[in-house]
Amino acid sequence: MDNKLLNETTDAVKKVIDHFGIDILSDHKKFCSAFSDFAPKLSKENKAFFVALSEDIGVMFIRENEAVLSGSKSADETVQRAAAEISEYLNAEKAELVTQSIAASLGWKLRSSAPEASSVSSAGSSSSNSLIEDLFRRAQGGDNDACFNLAERFFYGRGIKQDYAKAVKWYALSADRGDCSSQKKLADCYYLGQGADRNIRMAAKYYELAAEQGDYDSQKALIRCYTVGGTGFPVNRAKAKHFSERYGISASAGTSDGLLKSAQNGDAEAQFKLGNMYLRGVGVEQDSEKAIYWLKLAAQQGNSAAQYNVACCYLSGIGVPQDKITAVMMFNEAAKNGDLDALNNLAGCCMRGEGTAKDQGLAAKYYKQAAEQSHAKAQYNYGECLFNGYGVPKDQEEAVKWFKQAAEQGDPDGQYSYGWCLLNGTGAPQDPVTAKEMLELAAEQHHTAAEKELGYCYTNGTGTFKNFAIAAKYFGKAAADGDMEAAEVLVACYKYGGEYLAANEAKAHRYAEQYGLDYYEI
Repeated sequence: MDNKLLNETTDAVKKVIDHFGIDILSDHKKFCSAFSDFAPKLSKENKAFFVALSEDIGVMFIRENEAVLSGSKSADETVQRAAAEISEYLNAEKAELVTQSIAASLGWKLRSSAPEASSVSSAGSSSSNSLIEDLFRRAQGGDNDACFNLAERFFYGRGIKQDYAKAVKWYALSADRGDCSSQKKLADCYYLGQGADRNIRMAAKYYELAAEQGDYDSQKALIRCYTVGGTGFPVNRAKAKHFSERYGISASAGTSDGLLKSAQNGDAEAQFKLGNMYLRGVGVEQDSEKAIYWLKLAAQQGNSAAQYNVACCYLSGIGVPQDKITAVMMFNEAAKNGDLDALNNLAGCCMRGEGTAKDQGLAAKYYKQAAEQSHAKAQYNYGECLFNGYGVPKDQEEAVKWFKQAAEQGDPDGQYSYGWCLLNGTGAPQDPVTAKEMLELAAEQHHTAAEKELGYCYTNGTGTFKNFAIAAKYFGKAAADGDMEAAEVLVACYKYGGEYLAANEAKAHRYAEQYGLDYYEI
């Protein structure tokens, strides 16, 4: 972070607070309007404040101000907590800029001075954080498409930590403004209990809103709600009949009864859907044996998705005795029918020698076939073959190209491997800034190795400024995922402290005990 930029931003924040009072921090729109008057050149920083204050960061500073000024609370702790709250929307540098400038403008004394100017440039950055920041700003401004896209990112964990509750929040904002796609997805969340308590009544409400806009899936789901009912939502066959007639859809459509009739009549797609319902316990009581029965019938008719699912069940022993030979046979059938997941898994079996003879050359061949058809995980796997010389001549430069393609599709292993290569200058020119961005994307998807590597980036100042508080956060995540090296470094961070992190023996002892480490040997 540039000291000059921090000083300019702090000065502008102080002018706003001095003019309007500290309570303006709770009104993000008014604050940003005033900020633009006092510092019109800081437009990018103004956008960051809009995002941060919208998440009640300003309220946090207002609440903690008196305690911090009196010395009963740590300024550093509050700033770190505030930065962590907005790190899902802003990159670490922007989060630091916002929180430190507010703290400085209020007269808070931080333990450490601002970090040295970073080599990270925000100009032209294509990082995921910039996209999220822009989506957030547009969503707050009433853009339904941005709301839906932001919700989708939270729901699927695309470039951001998966959080169903936040997905529901953003779906709801655009759903209540009439967005059909958001209404349907919000209804699904209520129906399945993802990000909110399961509530069939609320699901029916939003299914009906989307159904009235012509969404066919919502029309079927609405009829299912009244046909099947649920806790606190009794069956209402009259309403089911009403909507059935209104939309011209059978009252049994989308229910297990409706699928059962179609499945019994030999409909492979219905057999596949019914099998999946039993496999996952969605709409029916979970029953692995029934799932396998219907999936097998669909598979016998050449349904590649069913063949793939049956193969996975045999490989893992779900609903059937484990039989890796049959699993390989089924993966092969599904792959011949065009299922790329099956082709990737078939390659994995050949690579490990599971259910078939170990053949790294054949594995690499299958991985490449799927990779060339844009299968992200296969792109990463083929990159691993090239990087290590598994079944193909070793070629790290070519491996990096495949890692990059997998990374661009959001595969966390691809993001980590591409980042690692850029960090170390292996197979590609060294680029610590882009490397850190890739590691962040992988870490957002709970990739343990990426979390640990990010910790080292912040302790060493690689691709970013040194910040032991952020480093400890990432080491803590990796440790919680079982990485003992990360656990040891986490203890060291709190034992000795560092930039932006005060030594804390109590925490160091606690983590050492938690992970079974000898505190005195660290």
